[in-house]
Amino acid sequence: MTSTMTSTVTGAVTAAIAAPEFIRQVAQSFGKACDSYLPAARLQQQVALDALALLPANNQGHLLDLGCGPGWIHPRFASYCSRFTAADLSAGMLAKAASQQLAGHLATNYLQADAKQLPLAAHSVDKVFSSLMLQWCAKPAAVFAEIDRILAPGGRVVLTTLVDGTLAELKQAFASLDQQQHVNRFLPAAEVIAAAKPVSSIRWQFEQRCYPLFYPDVISLARELKALGANQVAGRQSRGLTGKGYWHNLAGAYDIHRTTLGLPASYQVLIISGYKDAN
Repeated sequence: MTSTMTSTVTGAVTAAIAAPEFIRQVAQSFGKACDSYLPAARLQQQVALDALALLPANNQGHLLDLGCGPGWIHPRFASYCSRFTAADLSAGMLAKAASQQLAGHLATNYLQADAKQLPLAAHSVDKVFSSLMLQWCAKPAAVFAEIDRILAPGGRVVLTTLVDGTLAELKQAFASLDQQQHVNRFLPAAEVIAAAKPVSSIRWQFEQRCYPLFYPDVISLARELKALGANQVAGRQSRGLTGKGYWHNLAGAYDIHRTTLGLPASYQVLIISGYKDAN
């Protein structure tokens, strides 16, 4: 099912989105997390800053922040564009981003939209920035095609996404207890790369990096995922875990991975950058 937008209003959040049930749940989950997101976003901030460094640092052109979240990075865009548009599936996140009171750091437009069908004209964007959004899209090939449509000749794009191997330690701990799906499945990096390759007008580069985070216990990890709004799991049969006994067993299964820094959680991130041919 595709997404539609009724209109675009400068400086306001406007949209009407139709999405599959899981996508609606994801949007609602991130919307509820708009206030708790930033304090928990250790990984998201580091990955986004690493990705932004790959864009040409000049204050020219129109930038699209695709999957903008609460907009914490927007003050940094002054070094990368003359104006920018913020887009997100979550109305709550867009409202949070639009509430920033930093002069000159607000987007020209705030668009609630699905990444695979953006209410932007062809070739209307000079740079596309998107960090840790793509893993929530069921059809990454459609997102790559849409980026190709809106990106102007000579434009630049940088995206990051979680890939297979993310939260491997947590998955292993759950698997030792039952066969239910408790952690989202992320596409293998090779599949994401294959989805981008048909867009031949953009010269792609790919790099996979591992970002390890450490926690005192598994409860702390679970709370962080909830604070981020990243606790929706496609295909999960139950709404969650109940019982102290289960959590005690999970903690014991996870503890085999403990290091002197704490319990590790590995995040496998694919960094995708591209340059669109000028002719």
